[in-house]
Amino acid sequence: MKIWPECIACILKMAIGTARAVLKDEERIKRFTEEIFKIKHLNGRSWDITSPEIIKEVWSKLIEFVGSPDPMREIKDEQTNRALAVYIKARDTIIKGEEPFLGALQMAIKGNSIDAMTNVRGEVPEELFKNGFSVGLNPEGVDLLKRRLEKTHRLVYLGDNCGEIIFDRLFMEVLLERYPLEITFITRTIPIMNDATFQDACFAGIGQVAQIVENGIQEPIPGTYLKKVNKETKSLIERADLILSKGGGNYDSLTEEEGLKGRVSFLFVAKCDPYCRIHQVPLMAPVIYHF
Repeated sequence: MKIWPECIACILKMAIGTARAVLKDEERIKRFTEEIFKIKHLNGRSWDITSPEIIKEVWSKLIEFVGSPDPMREIKDEQTNRALAVYIKARDTIIKGEEPFLGALQMAIKGNSIDAMTNVRGEVPEELFKNGFSVGLNPEGVDLLKRRLEKTHRLVYLGDNCGEIIFDRLFMEVLLERYPLEITFITRTIPIMNDATFQDACFAGIGQVAQIVENGIQEPIPGTYLKKVNKETKSLIERADLILSKGGGNYDSLTEEEGLKGRVSFLFVAKCDPYCRIHQVPLMAPVIYHF
């Protein structure tokens, strides 16, 4: 998905919010803000670009100011630890429920609320477990996902944020009890925002349910571009029977990949006006979109 005018405001909000969280110095925050306004895509000069590509430029500047390749390391660890603290209770509740598949799917999508784009620290995992969506999952979308999974042996699961991946783990556990799957979980290679890296996925216990692989992209970019991933990852994606893609960054990048049509199911929360307009849902509603 190419950027909309609303994307510019969203990226700026994320950039300044993150700068406040990690720079903690008003003069440095002002200088950083001056620098990002030099990016032409944030001045409305070019629209033929996706949000993750612009965020890469913003994040590269933030890294220069912070002096660390992973400015949100502390926040990411906090998100993962808080999600792990509710994992056992969430798992027990879902496994003992009437529809474990539906419950686990809902938690996996709700986990996408732990996102630096809308809130630097994201929604608190404890609240995710307590609060349901004001709008339920689309029954037709759920049914089609089940039909796709029934025909799937090789599943690629594209992860997104720290904290969120704990609930992805729970969903994959339920999937393995129901379907004969070989699951590969793909993370970012270079730290970007609060997105999960190989290290984060290992700490979250993803290795207990899936093979963990980095995407191989050697840039801080919160998306998945086939022209940028390494050969191993590209082969895994091309050979997959089904790709479950989490989050807005993966959505924005992979909806540009026409060759993947028919094999991708996107799971995310509609956290912005463009997503709401495209999928005809209210703000913060769950989205299952079969590409």
